[in-house]
Amino acid sequence: MATAMVVAMGMGMVLAQTRTSAGQIQSVDPVAASGPVVVAPPKKVDVRRPKAAVKKKISSSLPKSRVNPQLKPTPKPAVQAKIQRRPKSRRSAPVPPPVIPKKVDAARMEECATGIQTAMQPARLLRLSEECERDFPASPLGEQSRRIAAGARQALDIQRSIGLSGDFFEDSVGDAAYRDNLINAVRGDKEAAYRIATAYRSGESGVAASPRRTEQWLQFAAELGNGKAAWELAEIYNYGGLVADAARFEKKAIDLGYQPPVRLPTRGY
Repeated sequence: MATAMVVAMGMGMVLAQTRTSAGQIQSVDPVAASGPVVVAPPKKVDVRRPKAAVKKKISSSLPKSRVNPQLKPTPKPAVQAKIQRRPKSRRSAPVPPPVIPKKVDAARMEECATGIQTAMQPARLLRLSEECERDFPASPLGEQSRRIAAGARQALDIQRSIGLSGDFFEDSVGDAAYRDNLINAVRGDKEAAYRIATAYRSGESGVAASPRRTEQWLQFAAELGNGKAAWELAEIYNYGGLVADAARFEKKAIDLGYQPPVRLPTRGY
């Protein structure tokens, strides 16, 4: 056994000398020299991710496209140039033919004017004035007829409200001044109606004195808006003992703006 150890040591020395002679200075572990030790080289670790996993992650991060990947997008067609169209000419509205005024019937116009001037009853005057206004609306006679119709309508309403007949306005008495006042009163003139009342009270202008006519014309004038006529009518009713009627027309006179004289102490109300 000692002989074997000597042999082994001798072989180790021989190997050491051989490496030294080759220019490699390296210490040799005597234990390692007893037998060759084989060390496996370290394995290389592939740090790259699997291709399948990378592709899956990329594809999951991008939104899914609805376009079939096999179909190539078709190029957009070229924009066609807009054709400049000339605007359509608007046809002008046809010019209406000139209005040719109707031929004025002179005879009819004269008939209207005469009828309006001579009518004495409010109802007849209203009817004639409305006919003349209808037949000659754009003429001076038509404008005059409108004004007369308004006054005649008011006179007719008063005639009916106080109970006067149509013959009341057709007295054939009186002078020219009385007739003029009568014509104007029928057309709604409150001052003309008051003058007729005073004529009947004093027996002037070709008429005989008549207390009854005086009262009627004072009432007609008061309803047309004459404050003085309303006050004088209240005096008549007061002296006759008609206290309620007297008070009503006194109030009407004041409402119409009439300023009465100082009240006498002999009044019965």
